[in-house]
Amino acid sequence: MIIQSVALVALPNAPVYQEKIYRAHMDTGEDIDLFQQHWDVFLPPESLVGLTLEQAWKKRTEKMVAAASGQH
Repeated sequence: MIIQSVALVALPNAPVYQEKIYRAHMDTGEDIDLFQQHWDVFLPPESLVGLTLEQAWKKRTEKMVAAASGQH
């Protein structure tokens, strides 16, 4: 499955730390909630287009580690 588009979606009634999630539209036609937006890690939704789910998760993890170590 390949990500065709990604949008930041606000969740109704969610706590502030969970208010936005990355929702991906896949080439199979289904929509998948990838992960929640992390307040100090800038990850443009369009940077995930063309990736598999595993690649998107890996990219997010790498960005979070880089931010945590001060290398963002």
